[in-house]
Formats: sequence, structure tokens, C-alpha cells
Amino acid sequence: MRRIHLYIIIFAILWVFPVSILMINYFDFHTFLNVFFRARTLRILKNTVYQASLSTVFSFIISILPAIYVANNKNTLSKILENSFFIPFFFPPISTIISFSILYGNNGIINKIFGLNILYTLTAIIIAHSFYNSPIFVKYISDALRNIPKNYIENAIIDGASKKDIIRFIKVPLIIPSVLKGGFLVFMYSFVSFAIVLSLGGIKYSTFEVAIFTTLRSSLNFSKALSYALIQFLILIILNFIISLPKIHEIPSEELYVSKTSMITFFISIFYVLFEYSIVFVGIFSGFYDFINNRFTIKGLYNLFSKSLNKYYPVIKSIYNTTLIALIVGIISIFLSYIILRNIKNHKDMRFANIFIISSLGVSSTFIAMSLLILNIEFSIPYAILLIIGYLVISIPLGYTFLQQRVLSFDNSIIEAAKIDGANKFQTFLFIEMPILKNSLISSFLQIFAIVFGEFTISYTMQVSNYFPIVSNINYTLSNARYYLESQAMSSITVIIIFLIFYISTSLLKEEV
Repeated sequence: MRRIHLYIIIFAILWVFPVSILMINYFDFHTFLNVFFRARTLRILKNTVYQASLSTVFSFIISILPAIYVANNKNTLSKILENSFFIPFFFPPISTIISFSILYGNNGIINKIFGLNILYTLTAIIIAHSFYNSPIFVKYISDALRNIPKNYIENAIIDGASKKDIIRFIKVPLIIPSVLKGGFLVFMYSFVSFAIVLSLGGIKYSTFEVAIFTTLRSSLNFSKALSYALIQFLILIILNFIISLPKIHEIPSEELYVSKTSMITFFISIFYVLFEYSIVFVGIFSGFYDFINNRFTIKGLYNLFSKSLNKYYPVIKSIYNTTLIALIVGIISIFLSYIILRNIKNHKDMRFANIFIISSLGVSSTFIAMSLLILNIEFSIPYAILLIIGYLVISIPLGYTFLQQRVLSFDNSIIEAAKIDGANKFQTFLFIEMPILKNSLISSFLQIFAIVFGEFTISYTMQVSNYFPIVSNINYTLSNARYYLESQAMSSITVIIIFLIFYISTSLLKEEV
């Protein structure tokens, strides 16, 4: 067996084995049919599709003008808009929930100014999803507009085409594949949303992810929960297939046509920045400001590390556990991703790797968590090991994606020259590959570390807080227990840590370029 196949199979086992154990022990065809044809399942499907569709449409609408501004400008505002693409990666869902409560809750800033309280409504879900996912549209649309060669537009102008004609017959056809690609991604992310729907919408807006969790928590009925998971899995497989269909136009051109942006586009872009970064700003500074009493305070931060609080809510232990898990997962993910990519020799290898690695993105986090929970029940595997396995399943595809272009484009002639001079594989990696790819490897590791540090769905579904406390879970527990200042302080610490890590990782990539 070729080495690449061995490494890919090792990764596949990480999620195929626990899912297989779950299927063998708890899949019941009668239960599946009963759940599949129940009115409640149809209602959950309707809720899931409806909120995901509305979230996608609203995300698209609010992103159009900011994307146009980014495509036609190179200034501070355009850079800020471009950087919003990283918000879904570095901003944890628990911090979003806390920020929304501060901004839109009963005593929230928006409610005090405008008298609007949108918590526990469909509106809250859609706005939160748009906050997370609209930057994807900004990224895809702006990149597509930038890829339209200058001569396309200039030739059309020479031929007498109006601005409307250029938009209708040139720009729109060329950016449609990117819009579709971004739209399918936004729809899928909204479709599998868990923390946002659970906390900002509630059970009445239940999605399949929420239904799986509530079924496990209320009755521990694995057969029923598995049926929900399988229905969702089938839908996700179809969605992932559809996402792979649109081919994005990438037309290399040194000269790109730049249009003047209107004042409306400029002001809408400003409002978009305020919308996106106000939530981030509140998430960062909520730990140092009491928004209810309108005063600065470090009481929450002080209490967070007190012995009395940690006796019941192990904050310090959760930070240690999460950091350790994120380090282990980050190292293994980058190591395995790099080895797989370095052993890809042809298109057949690439296709084999994509089938087993990228396809795992179609497995929902709740489904993974449920499968891992079974391993704990059946084989008493410690939660720490199970969390590592679960995070590896979601992290290795990311590491594979982050490193793919850089590793596959590596100049192998340098390696061949080193081999002729007598260097072995370890020496070529240490003295040639590592120095050249160092920034990419470290940057990808840091990004995976940040994502794992803020992950919520897997650990919360497994209910690991009492056995192996994790930052996101303890933060959620503090909020539910009405330790608002302490929860806000923990959210601030989490966001600052993750933000700094992402900033360092992006800086390393810029240095490499």
C-alpha cells in the first residue's frame, strides 16, 4: 500500500470508526422510517431550510455594495472590509451570543435606543447568521469582480455599451459562479448552525443540529437522534456535491478595470463595517465594561480567577485543558496534512485524498459528537482523547486546505538536488522544506489552534464540562447561571487570545509573500 493511502485511511478511521459503532449499535430502520415520516421532522426540515434560506438572501443583500467597494478600492476601509472574512473563523459563537445579548437583549443598547428586543426570534437568528456569513459573499464577489480583465470592459465601452449593459452582459455572468459558490457555503453553514439557533432562537426554531442535541439530552434516545443525524447527513452530502459544481472564473490579468464607487456604496460599506465590527468590539470589551450600569469595571475579570468561583466553575482548568487540546490537535493536523500533501504525485492521488478528507466536512459536528459519546459509553475512552479525535476530524480538512496550494506548488527540483548530494528525507525537510514553508506551517497551525480554542458544538453536545471542562462550555454555563460579568470577561479573554493568534498567522503569510 502506498504511503499516501495509509495516511488518508488513518484519517478516515478517525470518523468512520465511531460513526460505524454508532450505526451498528443504534441504527434501527423502523425508527428511521418513523422519524423520517413524522410531522415534526418535516417541521424541523422546514425551519432549517427556511432560516438558512433567509440568512443566505439577507447575507447576500447586505454584502453586495461592500463587495463592490472592495473590488474597486485599495484603502483602509477596503482592507477592513476584506479582513471581515476572518471573523467567522476567529470569533467564537459564545462570544457572538453574549454580544447579541448586550446589544439586542432586554437591557441591550439597541433596545434602550430604539426599543427593539429581537432575542429569541427568527430575526435574531438571521442577523447573527448574516454577521457570521456575509463576509463570505464579500470575499467571493469582490474577488470575482477583480478577476474581470480591463479589456473586457474597455472594449464594451468602445462598442457603445452603457453601464447597465456592462453590468448585465459582462459582470453578472462572470460573477454568478462565485455568487453561487458563496451562496451554497452560506446556506450550508446556516443549515448546520447550532449555538446561534439554540441560544438566540430557542427550541421553537429547532434545526436538525438542535433536534439531535435536545433528543440526546432529554431522553438519551440514540436511535432517534441518529435518525435525525442521518437525514441531515444525506442533505449535507447533496449540498456538498452542489457546492462543487460551480466553476469560478479565474482569468489572469495584469490590468483590471476599476470603477468609481458612488457615495451610496461608500456609506453602505461604512454601515456594514459598523454592523460587523460592533459585535466584535462588544465581544472584546464586554469583560471590562458593565453595559447595564454603564461603567468600566474589572470585577468580572477578578471574580473569574477567584477560588470561590473556580470551586464550582473550573475556569482556570478549562483554559489549561483547551490550550493543551488545541496544541495537540494543531500539531497533529498540520503534520498529517503536510505528509498527505507531500505524497500526492498525480491527479489520482489528489482525487483519492479529496474523497476521504474534504468529504468529512459533510459530517456535522453534532453527528461526530454523538458518535464519540458512544465510544465513551461502550469503551470508557476518556473525554480528552475523544475531544482530540473529534477536533482532528474537523481540523485536518482545514489544514489540508490551508496548506494545499503552498505545498503542491513547492519546487521539487531543490529536493532532488539535495538527494543527489546524499541528503535523506529528514535532512531535506529540516534544512530545505522547513525553512521555505515555515511561515505557512506555523500560520496554518495557529489558525487551527484558534478554531479549536473557540469550538463549542462538539464539546457541548458531549456534555464534557463535568469531566473535562472546556473554555466555551464553561463560558456558556456561566452565562446560563447569570454570572454575566464573569461570562463577559471570559468571552473577552477568549476573543483577544484568538484574535491575536489569527493576527500573527496572517502576518506570517504576508511576510512569506
